[in-house]
Amino acid sequence: MPRVSAYGLSGEELMDVCQVDVGETWMTPFRRYLVDGMLPVEHAEAKVVKKNSGRCTLVDGKLFRHGYTHPFLTCVSGDQCTRIMADLHEGICRSHVGG
Repeated sequence: MPRVSAYGLSGEELMDVCQVDVGETWMTPFRRYLVDGMLPVEHAEAKVVKKNSGRCTLVDGKLFRHGYTHPFLTCVSGDQCTRIMADLHEGICRSHVGG
């Protein structure tokens, strides 16, 4: 198995690896409500989160939504969403014209 060793790098510099906080996404209010029971301050947004959180669940810190045709739908945002859409439209589903 490949691994990184701090010894024997033959003159290369070591890099620090840090976790980057992605900040607030559309999933943050749902996670807060499911984990801590905290609703957003704004009344309209709190109502939407409370209503729609019944269709969501957290599994190992990842947010999933209960779908009608599939048991769990993975919730994504940002770069993941862009990558998935690009893979679909440039890959197997690239040309839906024709038979």
